[in-house]
Amino acid sequence: MLFMLVSRAKPGTKREQLVDRLTHEMHPETWDLVRHGELSHIYYKIGEEPGFFALLSAASLEEAKARVAHALASVEEFEVDIYPVNHFPQFD
Repeated sequence: MLFMLVSRAKPGTKREQLVDRLTHEMHPETWDLVRHGELSHIYYKIGEEPGFFALLSAASLEEAKARVAHALASVEEFEVDIYPVNHFPQFD
């Protein structure tokens, strides 16, 4: 299944903190997901509330949630919403 990941700032997080987090190198575990084709199309939101969105391939919503939770365990600035998506709206 394919999931869209959309970040949002945790309450009380300042813009400078978001920018600082986004300009650090990507965590090695995140790079592993990219190298294995599980995480793709990573784009960065700009403007008043910087952030990111990306596509994640996972077997189920539960697996996607577990991967995101693991990846964000050390990230204090962002929460991530997970949305199931599809290339074609007529197929479930």
